[in-house]
Amino acid sequence: IQVETPDASFDYMINRWYLYQVYSARLYARAGFYQVGGATGFRDQLQDVMSCLYSDPAYARRQILDHAAHQFAEGDVLHWWHESMHIGARTTFSDDYLWLIYVTYQYITITGDNAILTQLVPFCQADQLNPGEAERGMNFASASVDSGSVSEKEPETTNPQFEYATLYEHLRRAVNRAMNRIGIHGLPLMGCGDWNDGMSRVGVEGRGESVWVAFFLVDLLPKMEHLTQLMPGADLSYCSELTAFRCRLIDALQDNAWDGAWFLRAYFDNGDPMGSRNNTECQIDLISQAWSILTDVATPAQKESVFRETDARLVNREHEIIQLLTPAFQHSTNNPGYIMRYPEGVRENGGQYTHGAMWYIMAQLKEGRTDMAYFLYSLINPIHRTSTLADVLKYKVEPYCIAADIYSNPQHPGRGGWTWYTGSASWAYK
Repeated sequence: IQVETPDASFDYMINRWYLYQVYSARLYARAGFYQVGGATGFRDQLQDVMSCLYSDPAYARRQILDHAAHQFAEGDVLHWWHESMHIGARTTFSDDYLWLIYVTYQYITITGDNAILTQLVPFCQADQLNPGEAERGMNFASASVDSGSVSEKEPETTNPQFEYATLYEHLRRAVNRAMNRIGIHGLPLMGCGDWNDGMSRVGVEGRGESVWVAFFLVDLLPKMEHLTQLMPGADLSYCSELTAFRCRLIDALQDNAWDGAWFLRAYFDNGDPMGSRNNTECQIDLISQAWSILTDVATPAQKESVFRETDARLVNREHEIIQLLTPAFQHSTNNPGYIMRYPEGVRENGGQYTHGAMWYIMAQLKEGRTDMAYFLYSLINPIHRTSTLADVLKYKVEPYCIAADIYSNPQHPGRGGWTWYTGSASWAYK
């Protein structure tokens, strides 16, 4: 894809740098200056290949199947893994396995390759977590795509050591796992985190709930219905089950997650809300607002309120950043997790976390607010952020690759961090 617009910096990033960043740092090296781990992340590299769908769909197909091969028969997945050492982390994260549905749907929508749904893929094998255990690093066994053991056509090529199922069945087990993990407010259990890894203690005891995962499921369930209908002998009763569950989720979001002017972010294990006007820290969180609009859960009046409050509270025009949440965690009685160990306004703790900013820009585009979307997208453009010497001295990182986060910290406002190895490059491109 090549674009030509009146904004040369926009063209440079879309035509060259974003996709280069995805391939070099995210897919090939899986490392950057701020993180040199080299592991494959379940949600991470799945989201990355969405930017490859237009130019290299075969790469995306292989990545989807490889990730499915790191799912357990129970529906959960390895949060990250090193294939060569067969070491990975089994966790209670509430969103990882759901990205397999999101990206598979994107792949089929763009390529028309419905046959991937009937592809046989093995399940991963490892010890199960103990009751009350949130995460554990462990050895695993897999017949992954990289080992050449995933059957393309002939069942005889499968490894008898492993249980195989179609990719569709993998997706179905993921959805069913999410539907069976619901808390007292009718929202998905958060486990040891959702998309925001730093919120690692919100639901670690098994009762905390994620408002954002509820929105994500509302988005995914119609996609899963569509994928079900593509299967031979489609199970239409399952489609009805998905529809009914989605309706219950929307009711729960409206009844238990609307805070009067915006949506909550989560409920702690003890039932206290996060992301409420009544909180002293994290009164409002960006991704709940963005996805309330992307999913149309928010009514027209709620959308206007969400845009107004988000723009006033999270879009920092002075430092040209879109903050993930505010105020930052510092002294919260309810411990949200390691996010509170970050300094105020750094990374997830009240800085700009660029994934979330991209989702908010997508929400602007969905509602036809194109001028605002372009303004916000331009703020994130690293070329824009380094157009003068003063900007360079403030931003301090590369002018050609996107940063995972930009600080709102009073001592370092507008300073970039965690460049190269960030999934926001793929979202910026998409």
